[in-house]
Amino acid sequence: MKTYIVLDESGAMHLKDERYFVIAGFVTKELHKVVSAHKRIEGIVKKIKNIPLNKKVELKSSKINARQQALFLNELYSLSGVIPIAIVIDKDNLSKFGASENVAYNFFVKNLLKYLFKCDIPLLKTNNIELRLDNRNTSVKTLKDLETFLQWEFEFIDLDVKVKYLDSKDNRDVQMADYIANLIWKKYNRKNETLSKRISQFCHTYISKFPLKLFGHNPTLKQIGQKGPEKVEKLPEVVVN
Repeated sequence: MKTYIVLDESGAMHLKDERYFVIAGFVTKELHKVVSAHKRIEGIVKKIKNIPLNKKVELKSSKINARQQALFLNELYSLSGVIPIAIVIDKDNLSKFGASENVAYNFFVKNLLKYLFKCDIPLLKTNNIELRLDNRNTSVKTLKDLETFLQWEFEFIDLDVKVKYLDSKDNRDVQMADYIANLIWKKYNRKNETLSKRISQFCHTYISKFPLKLFGHNPTLKQIGQKGPEKVEKLPEVVVN
């Protein structure tokens, strides 16, 4: 049975006024549950915002407030068979990374998948993955770049990976991924963020951090490598690779 991984990104690799870049979304085998949940909450939010129910609009995270975003997120987090995921990149500690945004994006998606496989998630016990991405993503130039890269990387475990670009305004699952990506971005980039506190099951998010050993450290500290080992949180709380 096919496993779907739906991803969106929040922030940008080239922006200097934000420290963390995020790629996030969810894993599921039952995409219809996510679509139905989004449609249900969309009706509630449209009424709150006085938008006609029959009017087609994309309720992006940037166009709704925290309370409305929390309605979507709590509905998603409550679904059985749906696992929120993310990789958070500490750009302040990538001074020697030197990759183009295209190569970097492919690399981070690969690392997110490798991390998830290490977590031994039952939903990922499959040999058929469909990766669904927002086609507004300018970091990846062509679908085949990422698809070929991932198929080559995971060939040794007999994993077939297909990549689909989708227009978020026509795909509710991608819109849900947008809410998760924005949630994680706020969690790491805003000191006084409150959105995650509104999500009752936020601790169930699988989060990979890159680069792991330097993540969150001040890159100007000369003795950074002499600190004690980083504490690894227990699954399924905010976990690290």
